[in-house]
Amino acid sequence: MDVVKAVETYITKLVSTPSAMKVLLLDTHTTPIVSLASTQSTLLSHQVYLTDRIDNGKRDRMSHMKCVCFLQPSEDSLDALSAELREPKYGEYYLYFSNILSKPAIERLADIDEFEVVREVQEYFADYAPLLPCLFSLNHTPTAEKPLYGSSPNVWDSLALERTVQGIMAVLLSLKKKPVIRYEKISGMAKKLASEVQHRIQAEATLFDFRLTQVAPLLLILDRRNDPVTPLLSQWTYQAMVHELLGIHNGRVNLSMVPGIRPELSEITLTTITDPFFQAHYLATFGDLGTSLKNYVQSYQSRSLAQSPSSINSIFDMKRFVEEYPEFRKLGGNVSKHVALVGELSRLVDRDRLLEVGEVEQGLATSSGSDFKNVQAVVNNPVVPAWNKLRVVILYALRYQKTQTSNIAALINLLLSNGMSREEARLVYVFLNVAGSDQRQDDLFSTESLLAKGRSALKGLKGVENVYTQHTPHLSQTLENLFRGRLKDTAHPFLDGTGTNMGLQRPQDIIIFMIGGTTYEEARTVALLNQEAGNSLTGTRILLGGTCVHNSSSYVEMIRTAAEKFPVSVYEPPPESATTAPSLNLNLGGVNTTEDVKVKTRTGALLTLISACIILAFTTMEFFDYRHVGVDTSIKLSVRLNVTFPHVPCYLLSLDVMDISGEQQRDISHNILKKRITKTGVDMPASRGGDLRNEIDKLAERRTNGYCGSCYGGQEPESGCCNSCEEVRQAYTDKGWSFTNPDGIEQCVEEGWSDKLKDQADEGCNVSGRIRVNKVVGSIQVTPGRSYQAGSRTFQDLVPYLRDDGNPHDFSHTIHEFFFMADDEYNPNKAKIGKDMKERMGISDNPLDGAEAKTNKSSYMFQYFLKVVSTQFRTLEGKTINTHQYSSTQFERDLTKFNEGENKQGVFTQHGVAGAPGAYFNFEISPILVVHSETRQSFAHFLTSTCAIVGGVLTVAALLDSILFATGRKLRKGGSDGNVKLM
Repeated sequence: MDVVKAVETYITKLVSTPSAMKVLLLDTHTTPIVSLASTQSTLLSHQVYLTDRIDNGKRDRMSHMKCVCFLQPSEDSLDALSAELREPKYGEYYLYFSNILSKPAIERLADIDEFEVVREVQEYFADYAPLLPCLFSLNHTPTAEKPLYGSSPNVWDSLALERTVQGIMAVLLSLKKKPVIRYEKISGMAKKLASEVQHRIQAEATLFDFRLTQVAPLLLILDRRNDPVTPLLSQWTYQAMVHELLGIHNGRVNLSMVPGIRPELSEITLTTITDPFFQAHYLATFGDLGTSLKNYVQSYQSRSLAQSPSSINSIFDMKRFVEEYPEFRKLGGNVSKHVALVGELSRLVDRDRLLEVGEVEQGLATSSGSDFKNVQAVVNNPVVPAWNKLRVVILYALRYQKTQTSNIAALINLLLSNGMSREEARLVYVFLNVAGSDQRQDDLFSTESLLAKGRSALKGLKGVENVYTQHTPHLSQTLENLFRGRLKDTAHPFLDGTGTNMGLQRPQDIIIFMIGGTTYEEARTVALLNQEAGNSLTGTRILLGGTCVHNSSSYVEMIRTAAEKFPVSVYEPPPESATTAPSLNLNLGGVNTTEDVKVKTRTGALLTLISACIILAFTTMEFFDYRHVGVDTSIKLSVRLNVTFPHVPCYLLSLDVMDISGEQQRDISHNILKKRITKTGVDMPASRGGDLRNEIDKLAERRTNGYCGSCYGGQEPESGCCNSCEEVRQAYTDKGWSFTNPDGIEQCVEEGWSDKLKDQADEGCNVSGRIRVNKVVGSIQVTPGRSYQAGSRTFQDLVPYLRDDGNPHDFSHTIHEFFFMADDEYNPNKAKIGKDMKERMGISDNPLDGAEAKTNKSSYMFQYFLKVVSTQFRTLEGKTINTHQYSSTQFERDLTKFNEGENKQGVFTQHGVAGAPGAYFNFEISPILVVHSETRQSFAHFLTSTCAIVGGVLTVAALLDSILFATGRKLRKGGSDGNVKLM
């Protein structure tokens, strides 16, 4: 599982085609990926003579060149590519994307490629930065503009979650792994990420159709908050140390601030694929590095003597000099680079007293602990930078959060007295609240369990490499438990039971992803484990990745920025803190109320009066809010329906709504879809109920501009003309006439109306959609033919329905879906909450869903009587969701039997209204509102009860104390008086 080789393979493949001079266009995301996995010489060997950014609008037009684009499928990159394809600067384009390209994006590119210059579009899954063979990063260092956390330390920012899922998917696809997933149980972010990754894998099943292995690969998702110590420590291995003190950004180190640095060394490249010395020693400790660098310089000196003019004595020597000079010059540059780099590290270590600070840090981070006086000495040392003092105090607070609260308070006050701002000092509280002992699921400092103490003692007997590398990341212990089958499912569960019995098997491939960023110290641990596995028979391969790679400054800055979106309580001392802990919540002015409120000032009096006014105002507002009665003022509700009529064609069906208020909606088509179905019940491909009108516009184009068709006696429209068969039919309906003979109407003959009716005569129809009705008694009617009104009564045009054309019609039907919706259910979030509440209460099923009604008679009526009850759900979070329930009864009758006479029981039945065939949904709105509430005893009630208990106990105790005191004093006084009398 070498991510550098995986990405390098992708880069080589995409620049190999076409085999001609080409340009390579990248975006801001793929530029560092290519620079980490490939070199300029490799690109030149594949005829890439120009590398540029896709968003650079000043590029010259070179039509003779081919163009290879390697881009992230983000909105910004697609916009830049769209602008490029609208005005192409090159002859051909080969498009490669670093992740899965959505179908809308592909259609968008196809529409824009008007000049047809795109020759190839492919997905190469290199959407991550390969920093080492066993380390990758998503290059998402959180900032205020691009945060990682949401409103709390356990909630994702939505964009960050999507970017992280995409990055992990790219890693899995590039390595061809379909893993089982485990996650840290205490982390809500880890569970959310695991669920999203699993969902994407299932959605892209064809991409993950890899060869099965005996033991499935493992994706283990961890949370940085479970180990906040590792990124806070000073580092003492080469790569980690450079990143800690100078910063490594996509394989580059900025040395421009180094005193006396040569211009060519102001920015250097530091990667294992381009630097053989760094490849050999990037894991070396700082002490070993000095010896290795000395040998490297001596090797260069010996080679420089061999290249001196005095050593060139023959033609062979001259030839050797010419051949070896480029390599010798490259070696000289590399030696100069590492000498300058190690020299700057030594200067910073000496300037910031990192040896003294590092020794204290290692003591705090390991089981040996560190004396309080040593930490005080670091904080009081004026030479140690304030930044290092803060890190040491945070480490002390994390270690002794539960046991030495007074010392933590003293150290924070000591920071303030040494000139540190309150904004910086309050970060101690932020770390305790975000990543303190209550937020972690494991014993980070080996101070809690007897087993952990035993392991620490054993390690002490074995010894450590040196005092500055005593600490091992918590990841090391996690991997050890995983290898030995001791990683408990209770702490690191499998996702949704995907790993049944997997905990007993040792995976061969392990991918670890650290939410919140990983470190080079953890990468060193993984690299050493991989080396051990390579020398053993087990051959377990480990890959580490994270949202970014932290040093201490980037980690603290991430927590500082994230805390600005968290509740303000994150700046307060944790509950177990000592009473002497200073209040550093700047939102409250940083006031220590235990002392300051005792001082009487005019300002304080004014603030008291203002506070009293505010309290009175808010109390009044709460009282009026308490007295407020909520009234539902919505006057409409929606009906969602999906009904199939297998024996009535779509052109005969009419959907009408009538209610008691007099409002009528005839032949509704808005938000309603009529879909034609065959007599076998199969959907007609690409057809809807309006297909009879599809060719009217074409016919109108062929007619002259002055054409004005006759309405044949029907009610003429405002224009006075009926230019289509449909308009004539509407004119007949408005007049109250039946539309019985389309063959005698010119417009219908030209449109072939009768032929189309015959073609559809044996079809059925599916009616689905949403309609809006008033909150009064009403009826939804699905009837044959169009309805019209004559006087105060409504009639249907039944002639086409009842005509004997060899295709008998009837109103047999199947109700797939029928329910009433409130306006709240248009909100997807509220709709989901309402659905979940209904399922939990067992009321999610609608009475008419799945109902079937059958008849073989044309004149047959189906009636449903629905009682609609408004329903309201109230959640614990204070959300209110309005919805509806309904009950149903039904009645059906044969319209040919107007007078049924007496039945066997002697009951005489007669129907007052003849009626029309169809399906009638008669609804009535109940004035009752059913409220389902999630309730829990409020915190205010708990607080009031607690105060009452405390106050009552104290009052009774004070009363007893006063009684006992008075009684004792009385007895003592009586005793003294007696003694006087005796004398």
